[in-house]
Amino acid sequence: FSKCLDNQGGYSMTRQEFLEYVDHFNNKRYDAVTSYFMPDCTVEYFSNMSNPRGSEPKTLHGPAEFIKSYSNLHDHVKELMELGFFIQQGNQLVVELYTEFHCFNDFVMNSGPIKKGDVVIMTNWVVYDFEGDKFKRIRIAHFRMHDKKPRLT
Repeated sequence: FSKCLDNQGGYSMTRQEFLEYVDHFNNKRYDAVTSYFMPDCTVEYFSNMSNPRGSEPKTLHGPAEFIKSYSNLHDHVKELMELGFFIQQGNQLVVELYTEFHCFNDFVMNSGPIKKGDVVIMTNWVVYDFEGDKFKRIRIAHFRMHDKKPRLT
């Protein structure tokens, strides 16, 4: 992160620095991804909108849970993200992430089951709260699903 304070007392993160974070994620460099996290960082996911009352809210607590969860997911799907909008103000960053999931083993995702060969494409908006120069809280809000025409490789 840029170590300079912005005009509202928060640390600034440039778009390029965030793209480096996305690159770590896309290449499954989990230790590099979680180096952006506070030790007690939480990652909160959207509820399954097809069955909101039947799904428990999912929250990951800390880097170890994040790594375990994503290692498991990526044993079944190839996930790629692409950055859309990037807005930072004070201690918050809001981004748009276009995400593709390419399933190579049957798996049950937060949004439901997927089968080998399936492609799930969605856009999510994500809010990052900073504490110092690290992510303290990450909230993922689902915007929409897309046609199954992948554009990322």
